[in-house]
Order: sequence, then C-alpha cells, then structure tokens
Amino acid sequence: MTPLYIEIRNFMMSQIMNGHIKLGEKIPTERELMELFGTSRMTVRHAIDKMVDDGVLTRVVGRGTFVSSEKINVGLNILKGFSEEIEESGHVPGARLISKTKTTADESLAKMLHIDTGAPVLKVIRLRYVDNLEMALTVSFFPALRALDLEAVNFGAVSIYKELLDVLGLVVDKADETISAVTANGEQAKLLRVNKGAALLFLSRLSMTSRSVPIEFMEGVFRPDRYVITKELFRKG
Repeated sequence: MTPLYIEIRNFMMSQIMNGHIKLGEKIPTERELMELFGTSRMTVRHAIDKMVDDGVLTRVVGRGTFVSSEKINVGLNILKGFSEEIEESGHVPGARLISKTKTTADESLAKMLHIDTGAPVLKVIRLRYVDNLEMALTVSFFPALRALDLEAVNFGAVSIYKELLDVLGLVVDKADETISAVTANGEQAKLLRVNKGAALLFLSRLSMTSRSVPIEFMEGVFRPDRYVITKELFRKG
C-alpha cells in the first residue's frame, strides 16, 4: 500500500506537470490538502517537505509555499546587468528602492572607488525581483563627484546600468567580481523572505567605465534557489 504522503506528493506533481499549478504559483494550503485527503497536518507537511527538499517547491516566509520558478542561470565570462541576465533567461526583472542616503567613504571603499577617504558617496539599497519573487538584496556605493549628477538617476529603475547610460552617458564596460557564501541575518531574511541563517550567495562587484574608472561598488546577497552562477573552464596548454 502506497504511503499517503507519497499519494499527496504524486497528486501535487501531476497538478504541476499538467499545468494546473504553474511555476511561481502558490500551492493549496495545508488545511485544504488535509481536507482533500482526509489526513493529518503532519502527513501533508511531510509530503510538502519532501517536495521542498527536491527543489520542486519553495517556502516563502509569511506568504506560503510556491512552485519553484526556473532558476536564473548566469555565466561569469560576459559582463551584464542583473536585469539583462533575467530578461535573457525569459523572465521578468523588477526592483524596489529601499533607501538612498549620502555618507562618506571609509579607507577600504575609497581605495576601491579611487577617491579620498572621507569623500562623499551615495549609498543605495535595493531589493531585486524575478517574476515578482524576491531574488536579491543589493547595497551599492557611487562616488558623489560634482561631475556626476546622481540626483538625476532613478535608482528605483529596473536597470541601473541603463540609467547610468541614458542619464549620465556612462557605459559600464568592465567589472571585478567575487562570489562567496554567507548566511542570512535578520534584515536580509525578512526582505528576501527566507529563514534567518539560511544559506545565501554573496556577490561583490566593482563596476568600471571603459577607461577603468570605478563608478559603483556593489555587495549583494542572492537566494540560491533563484540564482545560479556557471563558469566555462578550459585546460591551459
């Protein structure tokens, strides 16, 4: 006899495969599945837990459980803005401006941006979306130089690279990027709708113009269930 939690899992898989529940959509609540199968919350939760472990479903804190969207797969060999990467993957990018404040550069930031320690910088915090689902939280620093009219830039726009080009005539041609892993702190967990302590990708990027002039230093945390990085390797010689 097939265990009931497997029957629930098979039912859910058929609903997804047949298109009755689409990618990114919320699945029925635990109570609805309990009533449908006449079973306990523990059994329903066991079935859902297995599907989450398999990557089929994604839990979003405070919102429910959703069918996992296709992960955004990006390469490391070509410089693109995050919105470009998402659009080229066939998805819809989005952004929300959390805050924009003026501050000063410490020694480390000043060195990266090629400015003096204590020089003014603009700090911009943004929440990035893919298909209306939270993907990343980014913190960017821009040198507040007199030659740059940063107040004219719409930092709530989906693509900052496009804004820099359209408004300031700046082309971001190159970037230095590093990637590592971190765990979500309280604020990150709340904004990205993950559990505190959940694993996140940490990405830092120094973006430059064609003349190697630094224009932005960004640090971001990304949900690894929605953002994947690949790299093509060749053996030397």
